[in-house]
Amino acid sequence: MLLWVAAQPAHAQTVEECQADIAVLRTQTQSATFVGQNSVKDQAGLIGKLDSASTKLVQGKFTDALANLQSFRARVVALDQQGKILDSEASTLVAGADEAIACVQGLIDAQVSPTVA
Repeated sequence: MLLWVAAQPAHAQTVEECQADIAVLRTQTQSATFVGQNSVKDQAGLIGKLDSASTKLVQGKFTDALANLQSFRARVVALDQQGKILDSEASTLVAGADEAIACVQGLIDAQVSPTVA
């Protein structure tokens, strides 16, 4: 039997919680080891995606923030497959991205179906 726990969070996410997830992810990205010819550019590009997601959250553009986080995650996976980031650090960044994505998705879901008091 499969239970879908994520569909019913224990509490509604807040923008501040999502911002905190992104801030942690940004710090992890800054301290990750990137290798290869474009390592600085790769790292800066990922941080740019996180900064954009953070800005979109502040603006209330949750779908755009989600797209930035999904793009971040996909880029980390691609860099890992290309051997441009250590596997362990890529796993940490993907897990952090998943957490931030889930948080922002919670904001979107709350907009779509607000809780009736």
